[in-house]
Amino acid sequence: MDAHLAKTVLWAVLAVHLCLLTVVTLFTAMDEMRDAKSGYTAWQAALYVLHTTPRRISELTPYAVFVGVLAGLGLLARNGEITVLRAAGVSVARLFASVAAAGLVALVASLAIGEFAAPWGEQRAAAIKSRSGEGGQTTTNTWLRRGGLFTNVGGYDDQGRLVNVRQFVLENGRLRTSRHAEHAALGGEEGAWLLRNVAQTNLGGRATRVTRPAALLWRSDLAPALLTAKAAVDPAKLSLADLRLGIDQLRREGLSTTRHQVFFWSKALQPAAVLGLVLVAVGFVLGPLREVGMGTRLCVGVAVGLAFKYLVDVFGPMSIVFAIPPWLAMSAPVAVCWLAGALLIRRL
Repeated sequence: MDAHLAKTVLWAVLAVHLCLLTVVTLFTAMDEMRDAKSGYTAWQAALYVLHTTPRRISELTPYAVFVGVLAGLGLLARNGEITVLRAAGVSVARLFASVAAAGLVALVASLAIGEFAAPWGEQRAAAIKSRSGEGGQTTTNTWLRRGGLFTNVGGYDDQGRLVNVRQFVLENGRLRTSRHAEHAALGGEEGAWLLRNVAQTNLGGRATRVTRPAALLWRSDLAPALLTAKAAVDPAKLSLADLRLGIDQLRREGLSTTRHQVFFWSKALQPAAVLGLVLVAVGFVLGPLREVGMGTRLCVGVAVGLAFKYLVDVFGPMSIVFAIPPWLAMSAPVAVCWLAGALLIRRL
């Protein structure tokens, strides 16, 4: 029974996922082609869409699982197999466990793609879109702060070096030193960057002094990933590990971590969200959608999936505006799913 249910549901989830991915990818491709211009060609737009596909696969998984469970169980219900299983004494909880196992298989595959393939693809996509076309350099314009040292990273090149690095040293609210380096590379010491071709200005009480050292050592406890390619990627597109790094860095700098935490908890709570959506799907198929056609089930699935997405999109900004703990804000849509599923199951 478990194998039959899992196979049917997984094939339905795969079919729904391919359909959703095709539609979303086509719309993304049309938007990118519309933006194609001098310096950003149609070929680069196509590469951008290709590299961002793993992220879309990961993002669409909860909705594909929900609609796929509706379709798979609906097919079994239409063939009378669900009725036979229920008449044989199989409980609703047992059906849910079998279907949830199939959903978790799809989720594990999605999490693997989201943690490994998607971040790499997003970095490459960001590099393609922000490529300046000069010397293989990519613009990021990232600002960092460590105590009184403020650093602006203009970008990075194909060799992994930082380019156009500007630093400003403040003491007691006054600018004491400013420097500009053409590029910086990781030095021999752990966590140290070697600034090359530096122009440094020291501001004294009555005069300034300009020096041009060929190289200058910059010791930093920042992870290299936070300074190079990943700095160009929106936090919403980072992996859990990268979000954790970003949160730790923002805390060290005394800056707000709420936005990063919203995306972190949204990804961390995805398994609970998927199981909640599976419970809702089981409640629908065994209850109000038991006798309807496949078209109605798909329409309901799309409507419920959009409602869940809107809840997530609403509670995220609410966490920032009303200072709600991010874990609590992102737990609310998950709790709504479980509550709705429990109410549907209770009415059976």
